[in-house]
Amino acid sequence: MNHDMAHCSMAADGTMTMDGIPFWMAAGGVVLIILLTHGYMMFRKAPDIGRVPYWTLNLLSVAWLKRLVKWPAFPLLIQSVPLLLLSLVIVAGLFGSPKGNIAPVLTWTWWWILLIFFVAGFGKLFCAICPWEALSSMVTALSLKSRLKRITHDRPFPRWARNIWPAIGFFVLLTWLELGMDITHSPAMTAVLGLFMAAMAVMLAVVYEKRAFCRYSCPVGRISGLYALFSPVELRPADAEICRTCDGKECYHGSAKQTGCPTGLFPGHLTENTYCTLCSECVRACPHDNLALNLRPPATDLVRKNRFQWDESILAIVLLALTSFHGLTMTPVWVSANNLLRVETGFGPKVMFTLLMLLMVLLPIGLFWVTARVASALTPTAGVSTGVIFKAFAYSLIPVALFYHLAHNCMHFFMEAGNLLPLLSDPLGWGWDLFGTAKKTYGAMLSMKAIWWLQIICVVVGHVFGVVTADNLAKRLYDTSGLAKRVLYPLMFAMVLYSVFSVWLIAQPMDMRTSGM
Repeated sequence: MNHDMAHCSMAADGTMTMDGIPFWMAAGGVVLIILLTHGYMMFRKAPDIGRVPYWTLNLLSVAWLKRLVKWPAFPLLIQSVPLLLLSLVIVAGLFGSPKGNIAPVLTWTWWWILLIFFVAGFGKLFCAICPWEALSSMVTALSLKSRLKRITHDRPFPRWARNIWPAIGFFVLLTWLELGMDITHSPAMTAVLGLFMAAMAVMLAVVYEKRAFCRYSCPVGRISGLYALFSPVELRPADAEICRTCDGKECYHGSAKQTGCPTGLFPGHLTENTYCTLCSECVRACPHDNLALNLRPPATDLVRKNRFQWDESILAIVLLALTSFHGLTMTPVWVSANNLLRVETGFGPKVMFTLLMLLMVLLPIGLFWVTARVASALTPTAGVSTGVIFKAFAYSLIPVALFYHLAHNCMHFFMEAGNLLPLLSDPLGWGWDLFGTAKKTYGAMLSMKAIWWLQIICVVVGHVFGVVTADNLAKRLYDTSGLAKRVLYPLMFAMVLYSVFSVWLIAQPMDMRTSGM
């Protein structure tokens, strides 16, 4: 720990600042990104891997796991711990002391940070264990085991809202509250946010059919939905022909005991993870035992993507923009620029923050639109419009955003996760010492050098997956190899810019999230 403390400094207000990765590591990362991109473009002769069958390993072939998933109480079993943790956050946030409270650390240093690691490794696992979905199911079903609705108006969800634009707006608002209103340090506001999410989930479940909140409006589900396109876990039909000839389609319509898919998907046609919540209702409903929970190669959905939507494409770029913005706001560069602009314009801190955040969202969207225009101009004979290029290739930015998100979260989690241990003994800040840890302090889980290596590796790996995804999308959109290669030049340039900016961010000193609590 002494060696790592040499890379930390403490401000008068108790905020700890951590050094970014060394210059030599940042420079090496940039060079590697450029060389890998150039090398791939020079020697890209591989076929479109999105059209090639991929290997899978069905986890439900394990007998005890299949029995467990088919158990009617399985959803409640896996949702029980998150429910207890949500209850702890709400009770501690509303009734505990403003200082030394477990709610912000448990929410923002553990759940919000680990969520990205879980999505990258396990796909929509959080949706499967979601406490907000558990509450809405228990309220509408009046049961701890059944998911069949008893209390619902069962109205169709408004057609204008059957997209993820509301979730995008909610995500932007959540980021504004997190960074602009500093709710990460407020136990009460953290608890209120948890209650608000629960109320929204229950209200929409009572008024509308299925799980409209999960399908369209939940920012956590929609963020994890896009990131889960990379995940090495999928739920798919074991035999598509069985699903095609099935008369009852119980996995979709439900049965006397099962609800069928709560997000309105037909599992027999499922080809990507975006809107599947891994709730496993289809597994229990299928009379033919024809659903598989597979392990597969990472990024399978991305390289096989053939349907492109504006809302998903915009969310992909917004994810990249706001995760980068999150890192930027923790750097000395941000503080200096923010103070200078406030002096020059006379704007207050909230107004200036809002304007800069809006700029940070619009700038990457504008840059990518210009890139798509250039790509379209380079391939005039292909008949692929700027809009189609924008929509399609925005998906190639998902690995770039995901792995920068992982790199950023590495610093937070491995440096700050130990802050939870003292709070376990005194969760409400009332002076308790339940487990004898309240008066102890705990250091980082990994050395700074190990964290630096994890960060730079994440950025480079994300860039490589982004390049491979873009290449496969190009091969799907363009008839000839020459056109597919030509369209990639401006897109690769933009992707290199995004990745180099990510390297620059992790090379900056960072203020830690909870060190001042």
